Formats: sequence, C-alpha cells, structure tokens
Amino acid sequence: MKLQSIIAAAGIAGGGALSVATTPVVAAGPPGFTCAGSIAAPGFITAGTYSSLIMPAGTVCGVVGDVVVTRPVAIQDGAGLAVLAGSLTIHGAVTVATQGVLASFDNATPVRIGGPVLVGLNGAFIVGTETPFGPRVNSIGGPVTGKGESTVQVHNATIGGPVRLTGGGGDNRIVDATGGFGAFNDLEDNAISGPVSMTGYHGIWAGVIRNVIHGPFTFSNNVQAVPDEWDIGTDTIYGPATCNDNSPVPNTGASAGGPSVVFGPIRGDQASTCTSAL
Repeated sequence: MKLQSIIAAAGIAGGGALSVATTPVVAAGPPGFTCAGSIAAPGFITAGTYSSLIMPAGTVCGVVGDVVVTRPVAIQDGAGLAVLAGSLTIHGAVTVATQGVLASFDNATPVRIGGPVLVGLNGAFIVGTETPFGPRVNSIGGPVTGKGESTVQVHNATIGGPVRLTGGGGDNRIVDATGGFGAFNDLEDNAISGPVSMTGYHGIWAGVIRNVIHGPFTFSNNVQAVPDEWDIGTDTIYGPATCNDNSPVPNTGASAGGPSVVFGPIRGDQASTCTSAL
C-alpha cells in the first residue's frame, strides 16, 4: 500500500489528527503476604517489599531477609511475627492483639516502624537486646502504648512519641512455648520524645535504664508477686520524675551505669531510690 493510502485510512488526509487507540499500562504493585505458619511449622517471609502483611489469629511467621511493608500491620489474637534475619520496616502503625507477639531478639535484625504501636492484653512487643551505650539502630515514629501487656521490651531505639505502659504482667503463650524469659517490661538505651510512664505492672521485673527521656517520667504502683527488683538508673530525664508506691522499692540494679540525672522536680515517696537524682 502506498504511503498516501495509509495516511487516508488513518483519517488524517487533509490535515486531520491522527488518533491511535491505546490500552493504559498499569505497573504492578508489590505483592501482599498472608502468614499461614504455626509454632510447629512457621512460615517464612523472604526479602522484598510487600503491600500488606496479614497475620491471622494463631499464625506464626519469621522474617528471614530485609522486609519492607508499605501499610500498617495488625497481629491478630495469638499470632506471632519474629525477625530472624535481615530487618523489618513497616510504613505505618503496628497493633499487637491479645496474646500476639512481634519480636526481634537482636540489634543486628533492626525494626523500624513508622506509626504508633499498641500492645493489647498479654501481648508481647520485643525490639532488640541489651547493648549498653550502643547505637540506636531501631526506630518507632510514634507513641508506644501498652494496655495490660505481658511484655514490652525496647532497646537501642529512637521513639518519636510517649511510652505509656499500664497494667499487665501476665504470661504470653508464644513467649512461653519458645523458651522466653517470662513477663517483664524493659526500656534500655533509647531516646524517647514525650512522657514515659509505667504504672500498675505485675510482671516479674522491669527496667528503665540508660534512656534519654524528653518529658515527664512516672513509675508508680508496680507490684511483683515474687519480689525481685525494679531497676532504674543512668537515665537523663528532661522533666519531672514521679516514683511512688512500688513493691519492692526500685534501685539502680546490676546493669551498666549509675545514678540518673533529672532536670525537673522529683516527686513521690520513693523518689530518691527511683531516680537516684543528683
């Protein structure tokens, strides 16, 4: 066919516009991941970016590479998510429901969470391990709230919001089944924006050690069923500190460090032992 015939067939003879029908090309988004493992046979999440991470009730999965999730994550009742290798980054909030677990047991497997964290009844939230004066490799971009939590442990992290832990101290079934050390709260070597409070806890132990706290600090009405100790020390607190009615009386414990420095009034019947204020 001659060129003139091709142009005429296309409808552009005599200066008409060329119209070509096309089908839009939509780039495929990252896949989602739904956990289907169990304690006896965990599922594994390999390295990659995921549009969602769904943790149905009772499921157990482990991260085994550098994993990025672009949406909030809800860990349903009795579900468990562990970072076994690589890292976990979540662009959004994290909710740990009743008896749920999110855990990274080593600072070499960092956790980065963009939004607030809520830990429910007998839930477990464990980030890192004790590394005195070590770098802050973990991060949480919003408040950390525990409501009847079994254990909240955050180490070597930057936390961009208040930490409020209220009540709790019961056992978590997954932690018990996997050889955990029981119910205790621990905040160590963190930089925390906003108030920090731990009140009405009944676990086996709690520590607030080597943190920089930009806001008020409250440690009150915490009671151990089997008396051990509450360890508080080497904190720098930019605000008032209130410590009262804890059993046993808090002390600086055996961890590396010494007395805390408090830039604000110190209140409560256990203020001197709780803060070791200068």
